[in-house]
Amino acid sequence: MEVYMSKLIYILFFLSFLISDDTSYTLTEFDVQTINSFRETGFSSFSDYTVINNLMNADFYSKDPETHFGMYYMCLFNDNLGCANKHLNRAIQIDGKKSYYDLSDSLSLYRDFLQNARRAVEKENFNIGIEDYENIIERFPSMGLPFYELGTLYDQIDDRLNAITNLKKAISLNPNKEMYRTAIYSIAQSIAREADDDSRRQDYNSAIPKYLEAISYYPDFTQAYFQLAKAFYSLGDYNQAKDYLLKCLDLDPNQLQPLMMIATIYKKLKDNESSERYYKKAIQVDPNSYKAHFRLGTLLMRKDLNLAKKSLEETVRLNDKYYNGHETLGIVNMQLGNINDAVINFTNTIDVLGDRSKKRYKSLYLLADIYNTKKEFSKAKDYAQSAVDIKENGGAANYHLGLAYKNLGENYLAKNAFERASKDKDWRASAKYELELMKK
Repeated sequence: MEVYMSKLIYILFFLSFLISDDTSYTLTEFDVQTINSFRETGFSSFSDYTVINNLMNADFYSKDPETHFGMYYMCLFNDNLGCANKHLNRAIQIDGKKSYYDLSDSLSLYRDFLQNARRAVEKENFNIGIEDYENIIERFPSMGLPFYELGTLYDQIDDRLNAITNLKKAISLNPNKEMYRTAIYSIAQSIAREADDDSRRQDYNSAIPKYLEAISYYPDFTQAYFQLAKAFYSLGDYNQAKDYLLKCLDLDPNQLQPLMMIATIYKKLKDNESSERYYKKAIQVDPNSYKAHFRLGTLLMRKDLNLAKKSLEETVRLNDKYYNGHETLGIVNMQLGNINDAVINFTNTIDVLGDRSKKRYKSLYLLADIYNTKKEFSKAKDYAQSAVDIKENGGAANYHLGLAYKNLGENYLAKNAFERASKDKDWRASAKYELELMKK
């Protein structure tokens, strides 16, 4: 009699909610089919969980207690315990049969067990917490939530293997919970950060296994693939680096850095066709990447100077402070015979670098070369001397300085310049040839 009265009071308490004026959401036939389908087959019938999430977020009443019971089941196995409790109560409001009350008691017990385990963890009684969660799992083996919370507990005490094992089990039971995947990703990120620290110290033998571990936990970890490839690249293992970059790009083909690196690797492997293809892909991903345009331009110098020129012109258009772009464009214009344009390019290089930069050296001696060719020997001498001031024994600068002095009739200074140039193996033959001519 006492049990009967308590149930009657329970029903009367919720009687006011039996007929609701809430029209915020009306169940469709498809919704009911979805609820029934989940009740029969669980997650296996679904590739997209949007409709499930929409139903759990919707606040509706149905006259059919089995609909609310189906929602209880859906919410429970999606680890949304508040939603499960709400719909089970609504089923009880309509039909207070004993099986619903039994489920309500079981749900309350489940929630209490979880709260006890959480309190143990909050007090840092981790062994008790582990034991509590294991007991919950033994009693409720089909629920993902206790596996997730046990996994996060293991992560707290730096037991990554058990953390990942339990988190993966949680995902297998409830693939609709993004939070579970995020927890695994967080652990993988932590390992990858350790690997990054090793890489910064150039300890690649320690870094590589950690990147591999991070990827094994989270196979979609594109940044770990990229950093792993960088480690192999730094070790000179270009084929391994290439393989991991290809895996990285399989996951997401629109990543600028991996595209740039794999293009550079193909260039090192003398596969210029593949290198060109990947630089062009990088430009498609980010048309404003001046470095992608620059590297494509330098690659095309071996194939088509006019195409190279277009890429380099785009480089300096995108970044007019990028001295390498101006200087390399000047070299291309020299090779194309566009001497006046080359002068502008090299002058721009020097302007960008400033008067004190030692990086002006190449542009200075190339300007000296141009003015010697144009028979403007005084200008050639000035530019060459500026280059020598930067690099006293530089072969190129001294050779062009020697030519300028020779044509200005200053043979003594010319001879000194050629002798300095002859100490540079790249300019030795040319300098000695000029010295022999001066003996005649």
